[in-house]
Amino acid sequence: MQIAVIKEQKEGEGRVAATPENVRKMVEAGNEVLVEKDAGVGAGFSNDEFVEAGGKLVSHAEGWKADLIIKVKEPDPEEYQYFSKGKIVWGFQHLASSKPTVEAMMKAGTTAIGGETIVEDGKLALLSPMSQIAGRRSVIMGAYYLEAQHQGEGILLPGIPVPGIHAGNVVIFGGGHAAIGATDMALGLGCSVVIIELNDDRIKELETQFAGKNVRVVKSNEENLAKEIKDADIFVSTILIPGSRPPKLVKEYMVKSMKKGSVIVDVAIDQGGTVETIDKPTTIDDPVFIKDGVIHYAVPNQPGAVPRTATMALAAGNLKYLLEIADKGIDDAIKSDPALASGVNLYEGKVTNEGLAKSLDLPYTELQNA
Repeated sequence: MQIAVIKEQKEGEGRVAATPENVRKMVEAGNEVLVEKDAGVGAGFSNDEFVEAGGKLVSHAEGWKADLIIKVKEPDPEEYQYFSKGKIVWGFQHLASSKPTVEAMMKAGTTAIGGETIVEDGKLALLSPMSQIAGRRSVIMGAYYLEAQHQGEGILLPGIPVPGIHAGNVVIFGGGHAAIGATDMALGLGCSVVIIELNDDRIKELETQFAGKNVRVVKSNEENLAKEIKDADIFVSTILIPGSRPPKLVKEYMVKSMKKGSVIVDVAIDQGGTVETIDKPTTIDDPVFIKDGVIHYAVPNQPGAVPRTATMALAAGNLKYLLEIADKGIDDAIKSDPALASGVNLYEGKVTNEGLAKSLDLPYTELQNA
């Protein structure tokens, strides 16, 4: 199979979908691997490293002629022209927030596999490490924007060991992988943490995991959310519904009740986010805006700011699926591997992820019938 590693177009995105080692393994498996020139530079991988691994350097347009396109993020509108019937596009698609992309894929008959919807052994196998990175970074960036020069509260989030000067309060909405990453980082800084979680079993797991630490886990409902957000120096929303656009659960009246100069970070803005006062994503280069006196951080590709770490984690997870597709072909691969099948958002132009179809009000086709 001809496979292409495409350079990311999204502003501030330095990750690349494959390391030179991944390229070497794909070539050894009998595939021709095209690598767009400078695709790995942002993550610290040179063109020479990819060539030494057996890759062939090509232009952006030449890369898009391959059978299997591997990316990190969803295609840019300028790339819609390259969609075609039978072409497979792999990446963290987050298509629920981009109806034009889905419609372009439907029109062209393209197949799209979203790493963020792949479920293996009941877990979001590929999304997990990216969520961990985003969760940790959310607290770091929140601490940065709490400083006075950013119109923040003017507090040092970890506090200092002086009587009466305490570390800040971090409130985390959701109890998944991003929440764990944010909690670990916040605890490491000495903060108090509140996790707001809906699932009763997950609440018990979190209480056990953080027993004896400065963490409270509370039941997710509007009353508790409204109560806890008032005391947050940093509020991190991590709510993600794989394939679907989440509801705006964090209402504007809640944001208005927050301390002036506090910070909101919406980790799941890729899928549309849960904060009512955030109507569109920001970028790594221009990451914040202020509304109702609260600093809003709404970058959809946070791991892209640490591309070396993120690329290594990403490449460790996606290779087996890419080799499977190349070896068996897409049809046999998804028939034999339920985890891979769970990542198919569109198959030859038909929307095969039910949550995605409902979110965008588009026709849904079961994968087995597509």
